[in-house]
Amino acid sequence: MSQEEKVHYLPGARRVAGLLLFGLLAGCGGGGGGDDAAPVQISTNAIAFSATSPSAAAPAAQTFTATFGKDVVQLSVVHSGDAIASTSSVQSGRSATITITPSTPSSIGPGLFQGAVAVTGYTCADTTCSRMAAGSSATVMVNYQISPIVSSVTPYVTTSGASDAVIIRGAGFRAFSSLNVRFGDTAATAVTINTAGTELSATYPALAAGSYTVHLEAANHAGEIPSNVALLVVDPVAFAATTLDHPASTTGVRRLVYDAERQALLSVTDTAPSNPIVRYQYANGAWGAPTQAANGFLDVALSSTGTQLFAINGSSVVPVDPVTLALGTAVAAPSLVTNSALKNIVVGYDNLALITTSLTTSGSTQGYLYDPVGGTVGLNGTSLNNATPVMAANGAGAMVVQGDPTLTSDVATYVYSSAGHAFSSTGTPTLRQNTVAPAVNRSFSRVVLNGTKVYDGNFSLLGTLPDTTTAVVLRPDGNRAYAYDSAAGGILVYDISVDRDEAAYTALGAVTPLAADPGTGLQMIITPDGGTLFVGGSLRIVVQPAPAL
Repeated sequence: MSQEEKVHYLPGARRVAGLLLFGLLAGCGGGGGGDDAAPVQISTNAIAFSATSPSAAAPAAQTFTATFGKDVVQLSVVHSGDAIASTSSVQSGRSATITITPSTPSSIGPGLFQGAVAVTGYTCADTTCSRMAAGSSATVMVNYQISPIVSSVTPYVTTSGASDAVIIRGAGFRAFSSLNVRFGDTAATAVTINTAGTELSATYPALAAGSYTVHLEAANHAGEIPSNVALLVVDPVAFAATTLDHPASTTGVRRLVYDAERQALLSVTDTAPSNPIVRYQYANGAWGAPTQAANGFLDVALSSTGTQLFAINGSSVVPVDPVTLALGTAVAAPSLVTNSALKNIVVGYDNLALITTSLTTSGSTQGYLYDPVGGTVGLNGTSLNNATPVMAANGAGAMVVQGDPTLTSDVATYVYSSAGHAFSSTGTPTLRQNTVAPAVNRSFSRVVLNGTKVYDGNFSLLGTLPDTTTAVVLRPDGNRAYAYDSAAGGILVYDISVDRDEAAYTALGAVTPLAADPGTGLQMIITPDGGTLFVGGSLRIVVQPAPAL
């Protein structure tokens, strides 16, 4: 195999670079001395570098020594390959110390890279040394390993005793072969990697409660791939049916969020005068007294890592501590249109938040993206009319519906992709109702729009629910829909795993009444284990075990 074939080139590979050392001898003999008189010997044939990630600092430079025979009058040092940024040499008598400086990890990204440093001695090709002849040559091969990045797992908290899939995000997953995943010491049962090598789906078997570091292994990666990402597995909680009181003067609920890591329920309420976030902590078999923080809030979402809440008021995003509810520094949304305000916020698996907006009159306004790392809010380039998004639990995408009561014709619905922060309406239905929020399951394989129309993940209409459905959620696996039916006065359960060929679904069993009347303007969510429903309305929040049907 030739030297060129041995060197690993990628798009944008470095051109061959050379360094020449002249005048190693005071004089020159006639006609060249041949290899016996001009050998080049090196202290090593291989050098290896490694970096823990593309964001790591470049490894320290390494050196080797070249010695050369008595007839060498010029020494050539040539390097090639993405692994090497530069070479330099220092001569001392008939030896040279050659330094190899590796490329910075950020300049080439994760993967296995090779390079070569060729050292060649030149002799005089004639008695006057007007021409040079290449003598012996020696080559040092350079191998450089830059480990992939493991940046997140979504959802980061899941339920014990049940198998499911998570999305692991990072970079460089396709740079190494035979990639496997372990959760702690337990191997994933299935792994698929996207084309870009930036995310993979890994199915874990049933796990006991605990914290499991997400490990990636590759056949051609020396040592374990570094990871500080962990999947938190919690036991399901058998919440008893009960009610939770709103703060005084509450007229409605805008959002319910269940924090599975801490067994806490959060709500954003229409409460005069300042719309607080209200937190209910469950401990020792009972719900504690609520705590709250107020700032005119309109919506709130838990970050993809669970370390923060992202709350919005009419004009700003406010980071909030998920336990103490201490408020961070507000970040104003730029370029808000007159008579418009921030409306809803959801968080993707990359921890960037999609924010929709609304007008006091009918019309479309641009939404925003919030980046908590940079502390910035920027326009996302898409204008929608009073849009309502609901994010899938795996964070890969959100269903977005739009519309207002003045519309007389249907408008597009959209799927928001967290991967590209882009909206797509291709293949999605057109609707005009925006009072019942969309429902999606964990993996986006089932969607309910208008509270009545059940679709698969490709937006084929499977069947319908009654027009009297005023709130609906899906079990995480997508096999059951739990609908609050205003006519029946409670929860009805539907098997939506089957395709009804666009016909009506029939409820399984009898209606399940709630512990109390939640009021009007319902918001409903389900715990990640699928065991408990939280139904919030103008009067109170009702905690309801999901019917076992």
